[in-house]
Amino acid sequence: MKNLAQITAFFGILCTFLVTEIISATAQTQQPQTESRPLSAPNVTMKVQRISGTCPQSVGLWWFLLPFEGGAEHTVVADTKAFADSTKLVSSNNKQFVEFVSPLRINYASCIGQTQNQELTFYNVQFKNKQAYFRIDLRKINAPAREITYKAVVTSRPFVRWAVAD
Repeated sequence: MKNLAQITAFFGILCTFLVTEIISATAQTQQPQTESRPLSAPNVTMKVQRISGTCPQSVGLWWFLLPFEGGAEHTVVADTKAFADSTKLVSSNNKQFVEFVSPLRINYASCIGQTQNQELTFYNVQFKNKQAYFRIDLRKINAPAREITYKAVVTSRPFVRWAVAD
């Protein structure tokens, strides 16, 4: 029942953001219109820099942006299901940092490495000790107001909503 509630909440939020994306795409008349359909695959890819072992080539993120006057609300879901079967939220009251840990599947258990992206330094996945650590660190963003507003595990994936404002 708890999983059903999580799945329902996840898809409800996902639908809201997909509608926003469709409206945004419709409003942009400079770009040719393409077929509208839900995102079934991550829209951001972060490459994994392998140090040793067998590692996934990349980590996918579903990243949605909802702008508002003076800032934006971001929702991100990490596709940890590609290399792990479960995820746990590491407990913390920090409003600018969140961490999730996922035990790696046996074929990736030897992986030591991490994602590298110069533009998305606030998103990071580190592979070590047979675990994957997905982190969001808003302290790396130069903005006066930034805060994680929601964090949970939804359909065995890290789910985070955060906002930034001027």
